[in-house]
Amino acid sequence: MPKILSIVDTAYRATLEEQDDTALWFTAACKTAGGNLTVLLTGNAVNYAVKYQNPRSLSFGKVEITHPEKPQDGLKRLIDKGVNVFMIRDDLEQRGIHPDSCIPGIENISRSHLSKFVSQYDLIWHW
Repeated sequence: MPKILSIVDTAYRATLEEQDDTALWFTAACKTAGGNLTVLLTGNAVNYAVKYQNPRSLSFGKVEITHPEKPQDGLKRLIDKGVNVFMIRDDLEQRGIHPDSCIPGIENISRSHLSKFVSQYDLIWHW
């Protein structure tokens, strides 16, 4: 079974249309099917790790999205399934996010260690 690293860099992709992040949903589906996956949050996607996010409902005319995605919940579900989740500490710092404000169970790595980290995997998915 190949080791797969799912790098999530683009935040909130399709979260209005689908009410979940496509990359996190696909990773969870592959894990359920027996895949050996790890998630790495980079760029704006490190915001997914912030606990206590509460997005409001959104409406466009008469169309209303009453259950917007809570990406931290998707990450919690992945962690509960046994998926290791990492994030780039440098990206947190650039966005003024303190690691203590993030959900537990996510490990931080430095961007300077990224090439060594990535080299452990057989396949890389970059979202």
